[in-house]
Amino acid sequence: MKNFNTQYLTVLMMAVMVYAASLPSTDGTLKVIREEAGKLNKSLNETHFFSVTKIERNQTDSVDKFLCLAQKALARINDAELLNKTDKLIRQLLQYNLKHTTSCVLNTKVRSTLKALLDQIEICYKIKILG
Repeated sequence: MKNFNTQYLTVLMMAVMVYAASLPSTDGTLKVIREEAGKLNKSLNETHFFSVTKIERNQTDSVDKFLCLAQKALARINDAELLNKTDKLIRQLLQYNLKHTTSCVLNTKVRSTLKALLDQIEICYKIKILG
């Protein structure tokens, strides 16, 4: 009977560990978003500035709201080649936003550069993870 209890507890512990490993990690998703934004930022040609909708970031905006707005701004890019490059980042932002944000409204009247948006994603990562 003692051997059965040990085996049962071992199997139960393994099941809990597998379940915990399968849970999405906020830090992991944010890290992937930051890495993808960094790769994209490095691959941009310095002489080409792609306009995306500008996102105003002030003291009252939360990081989660900014990332929601960033996803919407990136999804509005009209350049097919650039949209292909940003596709993975958009998908990662969507995955993050499904867990953290209910809604956000994008102001489409003001335009900015993609580089500025990607730099802000790096800042958001530092605020959220490093505090």
